[in-house]
Amino acid sequence: MYEHLKSVRDINMHTNIIQFFSNTAIMMSAVFIPNFALELGASRTEIGLIGASYGFAIFFSSYVFGRASDMRDRRIFLTAGLLLSALAFFLQIVAKDALSLMIVRGLAGFSLGIFTAPLIAYTFESGVKPGMFSSYGALGWAFGGLLAGIIAQHGEMYAHVNKLLPYWEVFALSSLLFLFSSYISLKLPEVKMKTVQVSLFPLELIRKNIYVYLPSFLRHLGAFSIWIIFPLFLAELGANKFWIGAMYTINAGAQFLVMRRIDIAGDVKLINAGLLLSSLVFFSYTLSKNFYHVMPIQIFLAVSYSCLYVGSLIFLTNRNEEKATCVGILNSITSVSTIFGSLLGGFISQAYGFHATMYLAALLSAAGLLISIVKQ
Repeated sequence: MYEHLKSVRDINMHTNIIQFFSNTAIMMSAVFIPNFALELGASRTEIGLIGASYGFAIFFSSYVFGRASDMRDRRIFLTAGLLLSALAFFLQIVAKDALSLMIVRGLAGFSLGIFTAPLIAYTFESGVKPGMFSSYGALGWAFGGLLAGIIAQHGEMYAHVNKLLPYWEVFALSSLLFLFSSYISLKLPEVKMKTVQVSLFPLELIRKNIYVYLPSFLRHLGAFSIWIIFPLFLAELGANKFWIGAMYTINAGAQFLVMRRIDIAGDVKLINAGLLLSSLVFFSYTLSKNFYHVMPIQIFLAVSYSCLYVGSLIFLTNRNEEKATCVGILNSITSVSTIFGSLLGGFISQAYGFHATMYLAALLSAAGLLISIVKQ
């Protein structure tokens, strides 16, 4: 019994480390991609296309490797995905224009999709609670946003050498964090798993869980239409690079605290609460007159996402044997939202301004809530 408990604790520690450092790396790069793209000469519409490339790659990869890891040792996909992520995120440094950045971000998204669903399924099979594990991802986002802001602001001192240097420093560190995570993944022991044969197109699984997937899609469609232009919106409100990073840290730090305490609530109640709060948060952004007004909104954003994400994970992993496949489909659906949300955000903000994008996001989340309430 003691050896079993020790093994579970070791798995918990190692997966939390991977979750923390990989999400730190993801957030570090994500914060300044719009600003980096703008420096490369991209328009807002092209920034949307760059986000769509990233989202499409995650969509494809999450589905393929989520399904594959329900049939094979998940650790293979963990290590391979983390190593490829280290390479892909470093290659962001070589991007010279909107097209090359679009290609590299596509590779980055593909690499993330390899390991995310297998990591979640592996962890839950070891007996770790979804909220507790997810909280370390949020903690990683918090550190990632803060580090990105500090490093990029520090890099401004050397911008006279090359205006892209602040971003290159951020990308290089994110690559190193993925490399460290891949090393930790080699220490993970084999976990006894139930191998599940999953059809190539698991339509039955999608139908079974559609009232989790569809509201999540609508909410994230609106969210990603905002996130693709959010750093630009903050800059317009007067935020420098440090404060842009800090806004992400406030959101993610609050997520870390909230996710650790909401496992006890019902899955459907959590999902509905997340959708309602998301709609209110997206509308509230339009009321901000300077970037300080955004700070308290970020805390409510954290609560909204935590409720929706943890509620969805509890629903999917408790009610389906094909855990990695179901989580992989959720990741893929989120990625589809990234694709179309990025395109929407880039186009609408270019044509009608930032506030129009936020009004649309609020309506989409409200529509998701209505569907969930009626059908759950």
